Amino acid sequence: MFDTLTKNFTKCICQNDGEGLANLFSKDGCYHDYIYGNFRGRENISIMLSDYFHRDGEDFFWEMYDHALENNLGYVKYRFSFISKIPDYKGRKVVIPGIGCFEFENEFIKNYSEAVNGGLAMVQLGVNPLKMEKVFLKWLKRSFNDDPNLSKIK
Repeated sequence: MFDTLTKNFTKCICQNDGEGLANLFSKDGCYHDYIYGNFRGRENISIMLSDYFHRDGEDFFWEMYDHALENNLGYVKYRFSFISKIPDYKGRKVVIPGIGCFEFENEFIKNYSEAVNGGLAMVQLGVNPLKMEKVFLKWLKRSFNDDPNLSKIK
């Protein structure tokens, strides 16, 4: 079941099938994207795919493997690539590994999040180091907002 779901998930993303992707999520499910932020609800998840992912990239490849599922929580390793459509980085290929986390509610995805080193993508795109620093600080702030316990670690 989990392997089939992740194949459908990545197929929908690579083929820009927003409705198909959204229907894998619960009605109030959330896609927590490390670049674009959080998209809650099926309509917003569909919009994320067309208006963000496929606006900025093309020729997507996404392979998930080494599945681990227990109760309502699943993890996968993945390999992901795309060609940038962003004018400053147009035509540059990005290839990155990551880990995806799926939280399920019944048969649907309640939350999807990922752990990925976004710096690897930025280096391949040729992003200016000062811009990278600003983005990393934004991601750090988001991390502390998403998990307030991080700030309590001594």
